[in-house]
Amino acid sequence: MIKEPSIQTVRELFTSGWHFRVPIYQRAYSWGKEEIETLVRDVASSLHCPAYHLGSLVVHRVRGTDDSHLYDVIDGQQRLTTFFLLLSHPALREPLAALEKAFTFPGSILSFEERSHSTADLAQLASGQGPSVPRLFDDGINAAVETIGSLLGSDEQLERLLNEQGASVATADGAQAAWLNFLLDRVKITVSELPRETDLNHYFEVMNTRGVQLEKHEVVKAHLIGLLGEDDHARFVLNRVWNAASDFTRPIQAGFSPIERGQLFGDPNGAVQEGDESPKGSEGWSALQPGSADELLVNLSAAQAEPCSLALDLDHILDSTDMVSGASETSQGGDTEGRYGAIIDFPNFLLHVLRLQFGDAVSLDDKQLVAQFQRFVTCKEQCLEFTQRLLRAKHLFDTYVIKMSDDPSSTLSAGTQWTLLRFHSTGQANNRKLSPLNTFPDGQIQARILRVQAMYQVTQSRRIYKQFLFSILKFLDEQWQAHRAIDGASFLSHLHAMANNDLATIGGLAPLLDAGTGVPHFALNLLDYKLWLRSQPDSGFNVPVESARLPDAGKAVEDFRFAYRTSVEHFLAVNFAEGSERDVVDHFGNLCLMTRDENSRRSDHDPAWKVRKYGETDQSLKFAYMAALQESRRAWGATEINEQGEVMRKILETPLPVSPPRQSGSSDLSVG
Repeated sequence: MIKEPSIQTVRELFTSGWHFRVPIYQRAYSWGKEEIETLVRDVASSLHCPAYHLGSLVVHRVRGTDDSHLYDVIDGQQRLTTFFLLLSHPALREPLAALEKAFTFPGSILSFEERSHSTADLAQLASGQGPSVPRLFDDGINAAVETIGSLLGSDEQLERLLNEQGASVATADGAQAAWLNFLLDRVKITVSELPRETDLNHYFEVMNTRGVQLEKHEVVKAHLIGLLGEDDHARFVLNRVWNAASDFTRPIQAGFSPIERGQLFGDPNGAVQEGDESPKGSEGWSALQPGSADELLVNLSAAQAEPCSLALDLDHILDSTDMVSGASETSQGGDTEGRYGAIIDFPNFLLHVLRLQFGDAVSLDDKQLVAQFQRFVTCKEQCLEFTQRLLRAKHLFDTYVIKMSDDPSSTLSAGTQWTLLRFHSTGQANNRKLSPLNTFPDGQIQARILRVQAMYQVTQSRRIYKQFLFSILKFLDEQWQAHRAIDGASFLSHLHAMANNDLATIGGLAPLLDAGTGVPHFALNLLDYKLWLRSQPDSGFNVPVESARLPDAGKAVEDFRFAYRTSVEHFLAVNFAEGSERDVVDHFGNLCLMTRDENSRRSDHDPAWKVRKYGETDQSLKFAYMAALQESRRAWGATEINEQGEVMRKILETPLPVSPPRQSGSSDLSVG
């Protein structure tokens, strides 16, 4: 047992009889070529020194184990793992054994909790068996082993690196032997064991690793694991769900093995569930099975765990024959990388799930992430319920919430693409893979749900708070719990009701619409959605308007999509207004949204020039209708502005249609 902080050489550390484990809440091994080169160079440049101190190793004895020498690595796992890879490297075993004070690798003294591939890689290296360049599962470990071999495999390789970096090693024994001798007996680490009663959650919150504080969601995970105590299976389930749910670049099913997918999301070889109206053969891997934490613990067994690859046929997203026309606003061809950018990140998503469990007392302020989990989740039962809710919420999010092709943290062009897809099993029994198709079979429902969500996202683009997303997730969660399915018409009605209510909550709307650049962006984006919906057959949104006041905008309506237009433009620029135009230049009829770059380019041009330049490009529908009116009149002044404002107010203030919930079994029912 480590009783007091002590300074250990690398040799002492690896021959002490201690066994180390990297806990599941720690990051995976991530040192690359740059970090390893730095270590090699720093050690070489210190050969003339008595010793070289290389940071600290903080450990915590594993509770409840009979092996008193098993310690979880709390800080320093990247350095410790790198030393392990160095000293067990096949190319260095003979040089280490040939040192004056020979070193023989002691065995597998390091493992990764719940990372079977990483642990298997370390065990293979420790055994000394197999080829000189072994095949390893973990990409990070494999890359590090290759780097170590290329840097330290011979005197010539090491000397070449050091000469390139302005260092040199001149010894009779050669550069490699000198470097290894120094590493083993003069590189020292301060080893500290945390007291058994240490509050690890608090420690993680204040601990820095090489100057970088642990991410808040990692602290949350440590807190949840602590609540599960010695229940290894519960810890396994939490870890599997957490890891799968934290990846927002792919659907949650992709984070599980094929066997696990069948248990959690429906057996692709099984019978169609009652009430499932999805296309025959598409139900597998798309319908969440566990309805409670107890069912999740039964369904997800450690014995089922197996290596899983992302068998996700992304090419089908663009051209699959399963996809209904209009399923996504994507273009044909091209790379698929980044096509699934999420509208929220994992830490903020955790708060939404916590709020689903504990209600509105949970704030969506990510600065309170750790504090709120510590306040609300206080026992094992609550932790397991959260795990089940996290699985369910991420699956509902992946299936019923729009994804985008661009990063919302940057200023985006008008070409932003949106998708609304669900993922299911395709292929033969021995070659199953995840493939996408429309979330809803009804193409009209699909297109409307996609666009109204996009309308909200471009209005509230930040990844924090996102009240509209919580309203969506709460509806989906309640519907799933009640029916195990999401009815498309009911979902659309909910989204329409949200929009109607949100517009009503804008106090004093009338004067705000004539506030120039102060007009609410939500009002302009909602108007664009209503203008688009008005053009759709059987939409239930009929606002009679004289064609002379609102000429046909043509293809602009058909091709319309929402994008991050964040700047209000005056169609008639303020500096062009004369006479009576000056009184109405800030009125609603003269305003639309566009990107900031476009606005700065257009500010010094008159409406006729803007129509010629931008009339056929991807614009807001408000701009398209202003352009159509300007072209039909060959003028844009006070009369046109007032007429446009009157018509647009009428459309904006007409509520979106909200229908009663449809019965299960409707044609647009999608199983969740």
